[in-house]
Amino acid sequence: MQITLIGVHQRNTPVTVRERLAFSLAETPDALLALRRYVDEGIILSTCNRVEICAVTHDGVAGDEALKTFLVEQRGVDQVVFAPSLYVYHNEAVVRHLYRLAAGLDSMVLGEDQIVGQIKEALAIAHAAGAIGPVLHRVLHGALAAGKRARTHTGIAAGHVSVVSVAIDAMRQYSNLLEQVRVLVIGAGHMAELALKHLSAAGYTNVTVVNRTGARASALAQRYGVAWRPWNDLDHALAACDVVVSCTSAPGIVVSRQMVERVASNRATPLFLFDLAVPRDIDQRVADIPGVHLHDVDALEPICVTNRAMRAAEAQRAETIIDGEVAKFMEWWAVQQTVPTIRALRQRAEAIRDAEIRRALARCPELSPQQRETVIALSTAIINKLLHEPIVALRNPAAGSELAIAVRQLFNINDTSVHISDKVT
Repeated sequence: MQITLIGVHQRNTPVTVRERLAFSLAETPDALLALRRYVDEGIILSTCNRVEICAVTHDGVAGDEALKTFLVEQRGVDQVVFAPSLYVYHNEAVVRHLYRLAAGLDSMVLGEDQIVGQIKEALAIAHAAGAIGPVLHRVLHGALAAGKRARTHTGIAAGHVSVVSVAIDAMRQYSNLLEQVRVLVIGAGHMAELALKHLSAAGYTNVTVVNRTGARASALAQRYGVAWRPWNDLDHALAACDVVVSCTSAPGIVVSRQMVERVASNRATPLFLFDLAVPRDIDQRVADIPGVHLHDVDALEPICVTNRAMRAAEAQRAETIIDGEVAKFMEWWAVQQTVPTIRALRQRAEAIRDAEIRRALARCPELSPQQRETVIALSTAIINKLLHEPIVALRNPAAGSELAIAVRQLFNINDTSVHISDKVT
């Protein structure tokens, strides 16, 4: 049994590739059902910075290839497009990656807590789709607990810790952008709400929300005391703003070059566009329009580098906490790896005992029921005493895996019988 994770990340994969591999929330349930044809357990984590698929399989190499095939088939992207930047982790490396991720140690913004909500959302969708089993359940809940502990006991989450807050910081770099500028937020999901939260904290009060679903835009705007407009007013909303923060979950372009050209031609001041969505919301060609300044998630990386340097000491403390939590999981995992072998060993011993008892009792028909029970109890006791020490040794995390291999060879327990009976406890 193996835990495998494959993925691409903002650090080494351009947004042009990531947006082709991304899964929307609406697509994820069906994708998980398709994934279950390849693996025993699976989960998909698709955010603006990463696309990752984590799974439990019985065959390591075949499992890796199955996940790659799944990604190709689901996204319609040739493997040569993403192969150069694809990372593949196994077992402890997967656990460490997910624990670090939940702690904000692998995020674009060091210490970011937005990823926690994204992991919880991915976990809920996978549960609803029946794709999560005992192994990934333990891994992901362990990751969330480890991340919480790292944030509680270190200063890694102090200050601005989200991509949205970094975008707000980027806005402040322009001296002509004051708190009274007009801001348009496109979208009404988690990212949009986070944007409104940070805009409010930074003192931006002239804010308007536009979303395809008017009811959601209205509810969000009311919650933060800002204005909202219906989707068919998007052109007018663009013309009436100085800064756009776009963060929808739309599968394609929301703000076209033509829309921005019309807006830019009638204004004397610059227009600043922050595209925080993956796939991107804003046509990248708008950057060529005079007076228009476009920033996508990749363009915010320099600020994130500075953020990471400032938190290096706290990050090291968090890494130490994660190391301890990963070690705890791997102890559990080592034991689980031997459970099928222990079960198969006991079944083999019981089968032999049962056959020999039947043969012996058939030769002694004169025995009374009480005497028969005594013989059966004796044989059971012998089996239990003979297996006790080997089973204790197999449950030892330090040596159990190697001993399990020896036991399967000594007692002719093949991998097929072990896998068929495998149920993690």
